[in-house]
Amino acid sequence: MRAIPLPEGVLLSRSRWREMGVSSKRLAGSQFVRPLPGLLTPREFPAWFEDIASALQTTVIPGAVLSHTTAAVLYGVPVPIDADDGVGLLLHLRDPHSGRRRLSLFAPRNDPKAPPPTDPGLLGPGHPLLRLTLPHLHCRVPPGSQPTAGRRVTVHRMIPGATSRWRGLTLSSPPELLLELAVTLEHDDLVIAIDHVLGPNSSLPRTTREAVGRALETYRGRPGFRRATRALAAAREGVESPGETRTRLLVTRAGFPEPTPNLRVRDPDKGITRRIDNAYASSLIGIEYDGDIHRSKGAWREEHARRDSLESAGWTLRRLTAADLRDPARFLSALRRTFLAAGVPAPPESAWQGEAGTALRRTTTSVPHRSGSSGSSGSSGSSIVR
Repeated sequence: MRAIPLPEGVLLSRSRWREMGVSSKRLAGSQFVRPLPGLLTPREFPAWFEDIASALQTTVIPGAVLSHTTAAVLYGVPVPIDADDGVGLLLHLRDPHSGRRRLSLFAPRNDPKAPPPTDPGLLGPGHPLLRLTLPHLHCRVPPGSQPTAGRRVTVHRMIPGATSRWRGLTLSSPPELLLELAVTLEHDDLVIAIDHVLGPNSSLPRTTREAVGRALETYRGRPGFRRATRALAAAREGVESPGETRTRLLVTRAGFPEPTPNLRVRDPDKGITRRIDNAYASSLIGIEYDGDIHRSKGAWREEHARRDSLESAGWTLRRLTAADLRDPARFLSALRRTFLAAGVPAPPESAWQGEAGTALRRTTTSVPHRSGSSGSSGSSGSSIVR
């Protein structure tokens, strides 16, 4: 008998799959994955991340609030790429049924020779650049509750906090989320998250540092309050990417003055407004972070033309990549020479040599998950940045 075709993007219990005519042998095979206890989805075209999150709080643990990195990625707040089994790498793909871009269970393949997806919305599951990812999830319940949801879910028993509705899901409110991330993420990753909340690419309502500070003040005395307020002090408005945040933190720690995020300048050739990632307007020095998107041919050509035009107008642009964040001595020395050539004081090279240089390096390492449930501190599933 010919096996029935599997519906796309569906998450069902074993009994429901059996009612549809799927055999027990097939359910136990490689065609299915189990993101939550008792629920299966086709491996080739699995359920969307938000549908799995919905099942967690409606079927597996009714009334649970999605929290920590789970809430963050649903809001679009960046989290470390190695946090919670790759939740920060999940791609938004186009749902073929609704036409809407949704958060998938697919991430880019870890292949340094393969170009990154330039428009994930045009890709589909099974694409050679994508790999299936089953991330670790977080939710919170009131103290005294004893629910569990398997090894892929951390259940935090916490004092009930503010919530928000997002596409039919109940999530920790943005201020509550920042407090949750403050006890899970290292300082720089928390600054990145707050920079995003304050930035132009945030899907959350536009806000300011002052407004976030007032919201956090209502949580004074709670775990994470001090770390969240310290990260807020280091956060800035107008930042568009985590690379820009890490660059700003790097140069200021090395002793350079703080640059202006995404300074607007006029392109002398096209007559349009451009932005420089981190800029020193008075000395016409800019710093640009090159992410993997610049590996695509079209993006590289456009970026090359933009920089050439800006440099012809007097700007000197220094560039760095993720490799320079891991070992910043070369970049910082080049930036120092640029400052001196412009007649601007610069910190000595000793600020990034020896032990001082080791302290400036940033590498990410995974922290093992604590399976089952956690107390109010909610410290599992984090990523440490050293």
